[in-house]
Amino acid sequence: MRYDFECIACGARVDPEDRPAECPDCGGPLEVAFDAGALPDALPESDRTDLWRYASFLPAEEVSPVPMGEGWTPLADAPALAAASAGASADERESGLEVLLKNETTNPTWSWKDRLATVVVPRAVADGADRIATATSGNHGSAVAAYAARAGVERVLAFVSPSSEAPHHRQMRAYGAESIHLSDYAPRKRLLGELADRGWFVAYDLDGQYTGQPYVYEGYKTIAFELVEQLGEVPDAVVVPVGAGDGFYGVWKGFRELRGLGITDAVPKMVSAESAERHPLAAAVAAGTESVGRDDGPEPLSTSTMGTTSGDHALAAVRESGGAAYAAPRAAVEAAIRTCGQDGHFLEPASALAPAVVEQAVTDGLLDADETVVCVATGAGVAWPEKTADAVGDAPTVDPDLDAVADAVPFSLD
Repeated sequence: MRYDFECIACGARVDPEDRPAECPDCGGPLEVAFDAGALPDALPESDRTDLWRYASFLPAEEVSPVPMGEGWTPLADAPALAAASAGASADERESGLEVLLKNETTNPTWSWKDRLATVVVPRAVADGADRIATATSGNHGSAVAAYAARAGVERVLAFVSPSSEAPHHRQMRAYGAESIHLSDYAPRKRLLGELADRGWFVAYDLDGQYTGQPYVYEGYKTIAFELVEQLGEVPDAVVVPVGAGDGFYGVWKGFRELRGLGITDAVPKMVSAESAERHPLAAAVAAGTESVGRDDGPEPLSTSTMGTTSGDHALAAVRESGGAAYAAPRAAVEAAIRTCGQDGHFLEPASALAPAVVEQAVTDGLLDADETVVCVATGAGVAWPEKTADAVGDAPTVDPDLDAVADAVPFSLD
């Protein structure tokens, strides 16, 4: 094995074969740390157009991947978003801030969670897992269910939040998983812990229980690799929606590794995007605290980021990168859904958090007019019909008559 687990908090090294749940010295979270010389000194020249083009940068020994085309997602220009963020109409904007969308909705299960699942699930199977359980608001469970199915895992159980919507349940069940709609989501960790005691592999972070968490960041870090290849350089800033902060930290880890290997000589400003209802990371940054606390505000529209806290690893990513942490009110999130729609993308509310805070970053002076910012579009709006209804409206039902149609639409038919 060419890597250890390293504590993000204190730097202690742990043997992955021990399957530790946390750092034995300080109790901190663990990540994969490769041995000196174990990683290439250049990004690959490969014909592969999926995440596994970066296999030499991943802890893939003794693992049988089950790729489904995840990764290498489009990086699309977003002129309407750029204009809205700069406070100008698209016709008025001739040059200035370049805003791009990293469109993770094109992954096999419609979200960036596929990057996590394609690494964690085969690793679990290689370690002997024959049944997998998780908890989810939607995207995570769909990804785990899909990759478990492809890996031949016959028993998959997902405890699903009451705030989830029907498309995700149907998606998980189509993959052969059993999705269970919990009337109360709070006891999910207790239920998962009891299943772990019965021999289930749990693909969800549990205190004191190995869940493969160090491998989670490995999937997300490939976003950084792709951005450097697609742009030919490091972007000035990357904006990422934040719940627990694992994806945000994973992207930062990717840029940090590239700089450490000498492949790049810079890193972007990492900008986190949370909801105004719950924004523990933004609160910690604003207060200058050493640790992220809790925010038990009302549940936000962005169900996928509804957690009441995020990890200190996300706080470190903001500070080490010279970035920032912002919170978007509901109106801004809904406006971002509509604006990104003008650019041809239908985002779920959690995904729309990233474009919703770009204007704040411009106003604060974090982003200059000639810089390039990438918003990571983490999940598809099509999976959240109820949560996106207020942003886009419902289709009217009218008689099959052009006069009736003319009365129902806001523009002239002539």
